Amino acid sequence: MARPARYGLREKTLLDPRVRDTWEIGKRQIKLDTRHWQRTLDPKLDLIARDLGLVDGAKLRAELHNLLVYGPGQFFAPHQDSEKADGMIGSLVILLPSESKGGVLVIEHHDEKVSYRGSPNQLVLVAFYADCRHEVRPVASGYRAALTFNLFLDTAARRGERPASKPVEALIELVRDYFVTPRPARGPHWPSQPAPERLVHLLDHEYTQKGLSWRALKNGDAVRVSLLREVAGRLDCEIALALADVHATWSCEDDGGSSGYGYGRRGRSWSAHHDEDDRDEDGRAEDGEDYTLTELCDSEIELRHWVGPSDKRIRAISDEVMDDEICFTKPSVDLEPFKSEHEGYTGNAGNTVDRWYHRAAVLLWPRARTFAIRAKASPAWGIREIAKLLARGKAEVAKQRIGEMLPFWNSVAPHEKAPGLADQVLHVAHAIDDGQLATVLVEPIRIEQITPKLAARWADLLACYGLAWCAQVFERWTSRDERHYDHEPRTTWLVSLPALSAPLCTRGGEDAVELVRRIVRAQWTWLNARLDAWIKPPLSSASFKTIEHASRPLVGLLAAAAVVDDRDLQSTIVVRLAPERGYPIAGALAVLRAGAPHGAAMLGLGPLHDDCTRTLTKLVAAPPRAPGDWSIMTQLGCKCELCARLGRFLRAANEQQFEWPLAKDRRAHVHGMITSYELPVTHVTRRTGSPYTLVLTKTRALFTRDATERATWMRDLAWLGENAMMRRGTRAQRK
Repeated sequence: MARPARYGLREKTLLDPRVRDTWEIGKRQIKLDTRHWQRTLDPKLDLIARDLGLVDGAKLRAELHNLLVYGPGQFFAPHQDSEKADGMIGSLVILLPSESKGGVLVIEHHDEKVSYRGSPNQLVLVAFYADCRHEVRPVASGYRAALTFNLFLDTAARRGERPASKPVEALIELVRDYFVTPRPARGPHWPSQPAPERLVHLLDHEYTQKGLSWRALKNGDAVRVSLLREVAGRLDCEIALALADVHATWSCEDDGGSSGYGYGRRGRSWSAHHDEDDRDEDGRAEDGEDYTLTELCDSEIELRHWVGPSDKRIRAISDEVMDDEICFTKPSVDLEPFKSEHEGYTGNAGNTVDRWYHRAAVLLWPRARTFAIRAKASPAWGIREIAKLLARGKAEVAKQRIGEMLPFWNSVAPHEKAPGLADQVLHVAHAIDDGQLATVLVEPIRIEQITPKLAARWADLLACYGLAWCAQVFERWTSRDERHYDHEPRTTWLVSLPALSAPLCTRGGEDAVELVRRIVRAQWTWLNARLDAWIKPPLSSASFKTIEHASRPLVGLLAAAAVVDDRDLQSTIVVRLAPERGYPIAGALAVLRAGAPHGAAMLGLGPLHDDCTRTLTKLVAAPPRAPGDWSIMTQLGCKCELCARLGRFLRAANEQQFEWPLAKDRRAHVHGMITSYELPVTHVTRRTGSPYTLVLTKTRALFTRDATERATWMRDLAWLGENAMMRRGTRAQRK
């Protein structure tokens, strides 16, 4: 009647006798005498509910799953049952009377292990939660038969009685003190911080999304959560359940495989908890490890799948958990990780172990802090809520909410990824009609978030708070410390600056024109400082690419200056870009090409066009490199004696190779200069004599590069000529 039993692995159902070797008879092939069976089982289920630590009055329901038959040598390796249906909390195994030997059922949870054997003349009932690891050891002789049931908590089960008053009163005082006691200082650079915003208590048992329910909490979890629910009601706190994914990183020491012990001072000693049957041929525990945990380096907890007091899914308030918000009765290191990675010594890295655990948690926080906690987790949500208050005419409540956000606003708003934050902030800053609060609200916004779509918002702010207020805001945004700042967002924003400037000037009048003029001049100062760094020798191919990419933001500045008719600024920018004044010709040409759709006259690019034409005409007119001319006229920025000698070799027209005895550090300097300037010179060390000899050889790439460069000059000069004719034709049509 039976077939080989399969087992589940994540989403798969597998058949592998190396993991599970037993026979299975499905429930459809089994008929129980319901009347006699339930008369035996129901009283036992009440005892099982009590022994599993369920709340008083909880009723268990057992649904038949299958009948398993183990023959000699058959077994089931250590595993953990899945919750096969909603509401399932555990498994019930009923061992039928048998004369078999072996086949011991071993169940583990945390650091506890128990074993059960069948009886030749009695039923043996074994119940355990779904998160308990268990195994069936190999049968020595005979046949082991077991009915398996899924255990469900009856939905009609009533809540447990209110906890005793004495532990509740003590816990109330502890929690009250916790929420009003400031965090202590952790040194001169870590002063005292405000009191914690919430309490996160990690539960002992493991739960799934289907199984996380206030009614289905297991054993001691149910008792502790019941106490905390009473505390929450007395202290006017919100309370919720959530799944907690824990990632811990430990430093460790290798045991060398000699001790047979697993964990260190905070871990478990495997030899103290394993039977002799658990040991392999070397005498070490099968699931032991060859390292000892020494110190917890880092730990982080992510909260997900939040469940409210009515057992309904609620919106997560915050995923991040601070270390001093966490408490527990059993540390994660004492639990079985679902994943573990041991990284040995690698270079400068230490010997570490990463472990991941699936846990659950109950969370408490004062109801009065709910808005602040939610706003800290989602600044965009907080601003939207304030906007709703303002729309309903509740300005004073809105100001109170802003005050609740101020302690953390500058630290969280810059990291908000939800779209539309800047739009909502500017809207609230205008609607609040309070200059000081508006200043604080817009402070963490980045200038790059001010898109052309927000021109109307800025026109409203300009009308409400005036030119000086708006100018100061943009000045602070522009002058922020940017030592670790990526310039690409700013340069991309400069491209869109004309599209922001035009509607702002149209809506805002003379003050808007003056505001845009100040913004454009400040951004030119910012970009000009970057140009100085970008054109500083040595100019590599990457440098030229950066300079050419700067053409579009430069055109954006020129076009924005045209919007406010700032010809002086346009002239300043064009003079800065002149090749005759040292700006790379490739960068100047890139600006001319990027500005062509706008028109050179509008951008004031006529003088730059003429400068480039003169420069290229001179370059093209110079005679091409002679076949035997090996000179490289690159000017080296370094003035040391080595670079002076290297420069003489580079400029020598009749020298292709140079043999140079140099010590190692001096060779390294020469190597670096050749590489950074991308010179067509090979550098090979001849490792004979003392010091070794550095052999420098100019390559044929010198001639190829010159020919390619000359061809590019000629094409660019032709383009400038065509562009000049188009400019003259356009002027003639206008006349």
